[in-house]
Order: sequence, then C-alpha cells, then structure tokens
Amino acid sequence: MLLACLLVGVSAPAWLAYLRDRQAADDQWQELMTRRALRVAMDPGWRPFSFFDDTGWQGLDAELTREIARRLQLAVQPDPVGYDALYDALHLKRDDIAVSAVVVDPARTATIAYSAAYFDAGIHMVVFDNPAIRRPQDLEGRRVAVALGSDADRVARYWERRLANLRRITTDDEAGAVAVARAGRADAALVEAWVALRETRDLAGNGAALVSVEPRLYAIAVRRDNSRLLAALNQALSDMHADGALRKLIDRWVAMDP
Repeated sequence: MLLACLLVGVSAPAWLAYLRDRQAADDQWQELMTRRALRVAMDPGWRPFSFFDDTGWQGLDAELTREIARRLQLAVQPDPVGYDALYDALHLKRDDIAVSAVVVDPARTATIAYSAAYFDAGIHMVVFDNPAIRRPQDLEGRRVAVALGSDADRVARYWERRLANLRRITTDDEAGAVAVARAGRADAALVEAWVALRETRDLAGNGAALVSVEPRLYAIAVRRDNSRLLAALNQALSDMHADGALRKLIDRWVAMDP
C-alpha cells in the first residue's frame, strides 16, 4: 500500500485518513438506511423558515426537509433545539443534519460540511426594465432606492463611496424602496431577499430582475465525515431545482404576504 501511495504522490497517513473517512461515511450511510429516518436538528422559532404551530413543524426548511426525505425514501424525525445548539446536535451525533436558515460558515468547515445553498437571504438589487443594470458597478451615475438605516442602505453607502455620481434615494421601508424603483423614480432598489421576492412575485417575466449583491447563503449542515449523506442531499436539491419544486417552496414561504 505504501508503494502505491508513493507512486501517486500521496503520503501513507493521508491515504489512511482517506480510507478512515470513507469507512465512516459508509457506516453512517448504512446506519441511516437501516433506520430509515432522517434525524433533523431544527430551531422551532425561525419564521418563515422553521417554526411550530398547531399542525407541527412548518416553514420553508420543514417542507424542504420533508421533500428531500421523501426523495430519499426516509421518514423525518425533527429535533427542536435552539439555533446556537444546532452544531452541537451534529457533533454529538444526535442528529444527521441541521436545517434552520443555517448560514454557510467557512470557519466551521474543518468539522462541518454544507450542502449546496438552497436560498440566498442577502441583499438583492431589484431592477425594472433595464438590462444594462446587472451589477452594483452598473449603478454609476444612477439612482438607487433604499430604506434608511437598513442593511441595504449600508451596502448602498459602500457603493456610493466607490462609484461616481451614485445617488441614494431613501424611503421609510424596503417595500417603499421597491415602489420608488417600480415607478421609475430610481433606477434600482436595494432590499433584503424576502422583500425583493414579495414585491416582485407578480412581475415574473415582465422586466423585473433580481441580482444578488451581498449573498447570505442558507444550506443544510452535516458532519464532515458524513459525505455520502451530503452527496445525497446535493442530488436531491439539484433535482428539486431542476423540476421547480424548490422554487415553489420559496414562493410559498418567502414570497407570500408577511
């Protein structure tokens, strides 16, 4: 084995670590397939993504998890924990995945792996009938509407210092910022993702464009050694994106009225 490792330029310890990780992934996958139930760490109070009501676990993350489990032919076992305890539930192997508007955190990737992102909750630029604006840099010499004091206002101030003749138009709230852009009194609006989706849901295909300006990616968290489960999650998410199921869930839970 050592000779084979040397021939391909891989050290024996690295090769042993790879075999150990692959065996751990196989063991965890086999245990999951035997159990036939996906154990899910989730925050019970994170509307509209993850919350409990009289009918049980609801929200975008709840329906997303149930649909992924259905595609993997698994049941779902929700485990309500506080947001700050989601990673602890994974490290203690009490749960298989954590789903509750979990933000991808590069600082945790030594022990945690993240699925492909299923939602971008960051700041978005809303543009109406102007294909020339598709990047923040395209706002040079233009007007951008923002809610005064919002995160979007912070982003707009950042670009205001870097682009010539960018003019901020402030409003009382983010819905108002979109309304200003829709009326043509601004060339674009900067707002949070759910506001962008809610305010433009009736304009699909009618000249409204949403551009992510400051991403805040939500993904499913798993232990890093659970790579077979991670691959299955990514395949399910890819399939849901392709067949439109993911978009329907986002429209239902995020683009609905507050």
